[in-house]
Amino acid sequence: MHFFGGIEVFILTGMAYDHYVAICKPLHYIVIMSRQKCDAMIGASCAGGFLHSFGQFLLAIFLPYCGPNEIDHYFCDVYPLLKLACTDTRKIGFLVIANSGLMGTVIFVVLLISYAVILSTVRSYSIENRHKALSTCSSHITVVVLFFAPLLFIYIRPATTLPEDKVFALFYTIIAPMLNPLIFTLRNMEMKNAIKKVWGSIMRSKGNRLRDFPAFHHPTS
Repeated sequence: MHFFGGIEVFILTGMAYDHYVAICKPLHYIVIMSRQKCDAMIGASCAGGFLHSFGQFLLAIFLPYCGPNEIDHYFCDVYPLLKLACTDTRKIGFLVIANSGLMGTVIFVVLLISYAVILSTVRSYSIENRHKALSTCSSHITVVVLFFAPLLFIYIRPATTLPEDKVFALFYTIIAPMLNPLIFTLRNMEMKNAIKKVWGSIMRSKGNRLRDFPAFHHPTS
């Protein structure tokens, strides 16, 4: 969970940089966002996700467990796991905050700064171009809010578990990743055109079947 979650966090950061280049330096976009740089960003995201998750793994694997083996959560997160440890876990909880909470907070602040720069840049654009720029960023901002708001609620506080944690964890583990394809593909013009073509062909085929179907005549008495 933390491996793929860490990858998504870093990919969202790379997408913010991509939007900045596309909006603020459109003429240089192809040169700056080359295929090699995109591949490097994906590789760096995977490496960052691995380092983040490996740190969580080391924190949990060496803890002594001598009590119950059930946690009040739907996946094996570190905070619920600390409740099963037979030792003082305050230092471990602080390290979890430094790992997950600090990383999430720093990246969230970086994303806010990037969009502040973008918004300050588009102020000088025409209304039409400003609308296009904001429309380009809207899908990314939606995903960032759905992902980071519950994540920060859980990981920037001391190592305690609340009944609401499972509900908030649903957003960054299930809901946000599930909505990602829908949110981002609907912003893609090629995808929109493809959906329109498929929908148009479906409607035409239904109309043809209705025309070919013989009319039903009620028998006269």
